[in-house]
Amino acid sequence: MNVLRRPDSVSLVAVDGADIVVVRQTRAGADGRTLELPAGSIEEGETPEECAARELVEECGLAAGSWRRLGSFWAAPDYSTEYVHAFEGTELVDVGIGEREEGDDLVAERLPLRGVIAELSDANSLAALALWLQG
Repeated sequence: MNVLRRPDSVSLVAVDGADIVVVRQTRAGADGRTLELPAGSIEEGETPEECAARELVEECGLAAGSWRRLGSFWAAPDYSTEYVHAFEGTELVDVGIGEREEGDDLVAERLPLRGVIAELSDANSLAALALWLQG
């Protein structure tokens, strides 16, 4: 079996009062737009914590005053090496959108928890949210 070699990544539950910050973006594999938690690949020499902070700025224009590690999980252990680190970010401050990768088609928004659960469409986001919900 072929194994897809992928960098580890982060998935973020950014909490703003009673709302969760999410991103809508176009995904080729889904053949359309998806609703996901902010997330991204860890760059070489970067810690998961540094990646989480960077991705929140890049994707949402937010910085978190407080971070909490929620846990980690394999993205798809049957065919990928990617290991996902989940974090909660709170005490959010608007800092403006950071530099995005070319081709990124992201729109950040805030949704109430009930709306997020009903609309999330990717496994990494759902797993990170489950870790967050368990406390």
